[in-house]
Amino acid sequence: MCLICDRIEMIKDGTNPYFVKELETGYVVIGDNQHFHGYTLFLYKHHGDKTELFHLDPTERAKFLEEMTIVAEAVSRAFGAEKINYELLGMGDAHLH
Repeated sequence: MCLICDRIEMIKDGTNPYFVKELETGYVVIGDNQHFHGYTLFLYKHHGDKTELFHLDPTERAKFLEEMTIVAEAVSRAFGAEKINYELLGMGDAHLH
């Protein structure tokens, strides 16, 4: 299992202290490290072979990106962000987040 899958299991078990909200395609969590105040992640619910946006079918991709936008707006409002940065790096974990 990957680190993100482990964190999702913690959400399902009710033991992830950083869990905020479940959406249709993913889970919202506050980042463990708050180097940037309000650092938040949106974890895609499924891992498997779907490690890139282009692996998702168009409907799922559109929903994931729509929900990511909803999360960004909520983070901006909650933390008073001047700018929201979006990243899909996956260098450490190949799980969409």
